[in-house]
Amino acid sequence: MSFVRATRPTNATAPCRRGCRVALVALVLFGIAALAPPGRAHEGPPFPVLVDEECPPWTVDVWADPDVGLGTFWVQLHAEEDVALPSDTVVWVHAAPTSGMQEELRWPSEPEPYRSGLQYVAEVEFPTREFWSIRVVVESASAGVRHELPFHVEVTPPGYGPIDLLLYVWPFLAVGFLWWKALRRHKTHASSRLPSSAPSP
Repeated sequence: MSFVRATRPTNATAPCRRGCRVALVALVLFGIAALAPPGRAHEGPPFPVLVDEECPPWTVDVWADPDVGLGTFWVQLHAEEDVALPSDTVVWVHAAPTSGMQEELRWPSEPEPYRSGLQYVAEVEFPTREFWSIRVVVESASAGVRHELPFHVEVTPPGYGPIDLLLYVWPFLAVGFLWWKALRRHKTHASSRLPSSAPSP
């Protein structure tokens, strides 16, 4: 007579599911950290400094990439579908260090098409790494409007250095490692559940 060794029923996919849950939580936490405003500090890609600012007849968004040397600002003007943007609209970017070591300078911008409105791009020279006071001025003589949008940014060295790349990439590497570990554990667990037979007496 032959006997088959009974094994306790288990959920073979449990380790994989646990690993997937851990990976998902890590990815969500990274997303929250990436979207959280870091006090206007900057190291990396452009970031929004103003969103949906009401400046009749426009709604204004401002994105910034304030690098030491040459920084860039994108000023996006949105209007209602039935409202045309005045053709004489002008956007200026004023910049001065908060330390007061340099007087405020004004920089022009160039318009370019952008979705439902216009986008103005301004390049600003930042000689020093520090906090800067910025004023975006949007005006139109024909519409009789002038709006000032003040804010502060921290000017930092440009680009992604090796440390910057590591900081941005490591969460994805961690998620991939957890995923691989969960799959490996699942395979090991599945192979250990193969039935074994005892020799016949």
